Amino acid sequence: MVMSVHIRKIVLLIVFSCLLTSPLLASDPVTVVIEETVIEQKTTFFLYGYAEGVDRRQEVRITLSDKDAKRIELAAEINKFGNWAVEAVDIGTLSDGTVSITAMLKDDAGKTMAQATTTTVLDTSFNFVAWLNQHFAATIFLLMVVLLLLGFPMKIPLIAGATLGVYLLYNGDLSQMQFVIQQMMAGIRPAALIAVPMFILSADIMTRGKSAEKLIDLVMAFVRHIKGGLAVSTAGACTVFGAVSGSTQATVVAIGSPLRPRLQEGGYKDSFILALIVNSSDIAFLIPPSIGMIIYGIVAKTSIPELFIAGIGPGLLILFLFSIYSVIYAYINKIPTEPKASWHERGTALYRALWPLGFPVIIIGGIFGGIFSPTEAAAVSVGYAIVLEGLVFKTMKLGDFYATAQSTGLVTAVVFILVGAGAAFAWVLSYAQVPQQLLGMIGISEMGQYGVLFVISVAFFVGCMFVDPIVVILILVPIFSPVVNNVGLDPVLVGTIITLQVAIGSATPPFGCDIFTAIAVFKRPYFEVVKGTPPFIFILLSVAVAMIFFPEISLFLRDVAFR
Repeated sequence: MVMSVHIRKIVLLIVFSCLLTSPLLASDPVTVVIEETVIEQKTTFFLYGYAEGVDRRQEVRITLSDKDAKRIELAAEINKFGNWAVEAVDIGTLSDGTVSITAMLKDDAGKTMAQATTTTVLDTSFNFVAWLNQHFAATIFLLMVVLLLLGFPMKIPLIAGATLGVYLLYNGDLSQMQFVIQQMMAGIRPAALIAVPMFILSADIMTRGKSAEKLIDLVMAFVRHIKGGLAVSTAGACTVFGAVSGSTQATVVAIGSPLRPRLQEGGYKDSFILALIVNSSDIAFLIPPSIGMIIYGIVAKTSIPELFIAGIGPGLLILFLFSIYSVIYAYINKIPTEPKASWHERGTALYRALWPLGFPVIIIGGIFGGIFSPTEAAAVSVGYAIVLEGLVFKTMKLGDFYATAQSTGLVTAVVFILVGAGAAFAWVLSYAQVPQQLLGMIGISEMGQYGVLFVISVAFFVGCMFVDPIVVILILVPIFSPVVNNVGLDPVLVGTIITLQVAIGSATPPFGCDIFTAIAVFKRPYFEVVKGTPPFIFILLSVAVAMIFFPEISLFLRDVAFR
């Protein structure tokens, strides 16, 4: 009796154990899931999914069917992770409208083990926004060109291009236009940009006062007596004033206006005079304080003090070569020489120019000595200009300073709108990966350092022949910065080369901005202004090439100062 009870308990325990363990021993349920469907370029179909409870390498059978009962049969193999996919299948034979998608798993006997269904929409009709998206870069470029040809200022095509880009990127969702505003504000947020209006203001004060005139007299007193001395003095005066203003256009106005009549009286052709003034002003873009270098330093996150010092060597080399060409021109054209200044005249000129010469001493010396930053140097230069022209020379009154500040405010507003619009436009291009596509087309990733520098030089030179230099820097620098880092180039060297190319392009036909500044200031026709530019452009391009192969031209002083 006791034995039968024990046997009964054992049987019950075995049965109960089987009931508990049977779910664990059973095989996993077979499932198939459709995760994602994608249709690209109207008819290129992609389908992704996964399966569970089946052996790997088993096939998933997919059926696509439309409203007209047209069918496409496909198959996809399950990988070791349980995933399956159908990619780049042309479904152009199906009719527009809803397409039913069925994915099935069958056993060896053909019995369906699992099934999943979904739908997608096929639309092969013409979609204007989609077509513009397929030609993204060309669409934006065409819009900007049309607006420029219609006479709109550069800021309008930039803002319009950025707006259209966001509209296309977000498939016509106008609520996303906030990104344009955000990027414009981010573009003008860097604190270093404060230096730009301050340098513009100090240059404007000196242009209206007597500082430029005293600097011209100083250079003339020492070199006017040599052959071609007047032309050499012009190039030298542009260099010295560039160390004060940092602006090519301010240099054209301040130096060109008083010196052009003297050069005409000295027997120089007007085409040579205009070309000399326009191209010598390029030196102002290299000699610190350079507004172009400030913009580049902010965009490329490169040391602005190092850029300032690196620009001195190329600037002095260009001055030397321009002087040689001026002497040769004077000999060929039998230009008479000016009377030699006495040492008393030189001493007087030097004494009168001591105050204006304080500008480069303060700017370069203060930055080099670590006394203040470039932004602080800009603030000091404004204060120095006000004291000089208001108290020392007494050439400007309170009303003059007000008018100068108002003029600077207008110029600053234009510059900052360009900076903000350029930043937004550059962000749109980067988000759409347009730079990667363009650089991939020319194979820049496979180039060495010389090849990259050559491409950069050509891009900036050509760009500034048509567009404002600040805009070109804002758009192109973010495109090339990753490549510069990848090939191990010194960003200060690259910045100096870019600044030079920007300066050259600004004085090069057809639309260099310095050319139109000269047209407005000197009231001369376009072809007369550009007629004498080829020799100067050749010299400038020669210096640019020399900097590529001999980087010490710009980096020597930088290394002495900061290494």
